[in-house]
Amino acid sequence: MKHACRYALVRFMPYPETGEFANVGVVVMSPTARFFGYKLLDRVGRITAFFDELDVTVYKRARDTFRNELFRIGQMIERAFIGAVNGPSAEFVNFAFDELSRPREAIIYADTPRGAIVADPRIALEEYFDYYVGRSFATPVYQERMVEQRVRGILKAVDLQKAYQTRVLGLDIQARVPFVKVDETDRAVRLIKPLDLDRSDPTRLYDHGWEWLGKIKKLRRDKQLYGDALFVVRPPESRFDASAAVYADVKSELERADIQVAEETEVERIKRFAAEAEHS
Repeated sequence: MKHACRYALVRFMPYPETGEFANVGVVVMSPTARFFGYKLLDRVGRITAFFDELDVTVYKRARDTFRNELFRIGQMIERAFIGAVNGPSAEFVNFAFDELSRPREAIIYADTPRGAIVADPRIALEEYFDYYVGRSFATPVYQERMVEQRVRGILKAVDLQKAYQTRVLGLDIQARVPFVKVDETDRAVRLIKPLDLDRSDPTRLYDHGWEWLGKIKKLRRDKQLYGDALFVVRPPESRFDASAAVYADVKSELERADIQVAEETEVERIKRFAAEAEHS
C-alpha cells in the first residue's frame, strides 16, 4: 500500500542577514500510515565546520529546543491518531504540520512542506535525511562554501569584512565572487575567490580550475576587474596521486596568468593580500 506523506526540511540559519543555512533534519508525517517522525543532525562538527565562527552551544541549544517542540507536536498527533473513530483525523494532523512549518523568525525552523507518495514513511524519513542532510555535507559546493566561511572569518579577524562584498561581475559571461573590493568609482580592484580543488576525479578538478581561470581572464579583458585576484584553494588531500598532479598543473597555470594562489591554511598570506587591498 502506498501512503501520501508530507515532509519538511529542518534548516539552521544562525545569521539571517546573510541568508546562509544548512539542512540539519527532516520531519515526515503521513495520516494514512498514522506516522509522525523526525530526525535531526547530532554531529555538531559538521555545523561548526560550515559556520566556523559559531559557538557550538548555539546549535545544540536551538536543536534541543526544536526537538522538544517536535516531541510535543508528535504527542498531539499520536493522540489524534489513537482517538480517531473513523481513522486518523487528517484535518487536525495537517493543521499541526502546517503550524510546525509556518514561517517564523528563528535560527532553526521547518521549511515549506513538500509532498510525496511512499511505501513506508519510516524508510522515507531515513532516505530524505540521507539525501538532504547527510550528502549535503559531502558535495563540492558545500566544501567550497566551507572555504568561503573560513575566508570570511579571516577577514573579520583583521576587521576587513566590510571592505569585501559579494558581487556578480562580468558582461556576457558573469561570475559570482563572494569577496570583491571596489574603489570610489565602483570598479572591482581586487577579489578573493574560494576554490575547492579537492576532487577525487582529476578531470573535474581540471575543469573547475580552468573554468575560473577563464572567468578571471575574461573579467580582465572586459575591464570588469582592474586589480589582483587571489584564489584561496582547498587542495587535494593526497599529494601523490593523479589529482595531486593535476592540481599542481592548474596552480601553475593560475600563477602564470597573474592569479595568486593560497591554500586555505595560509592564513597570514590571505591577511596580507586583503590588507594590501585596503591600503591601495
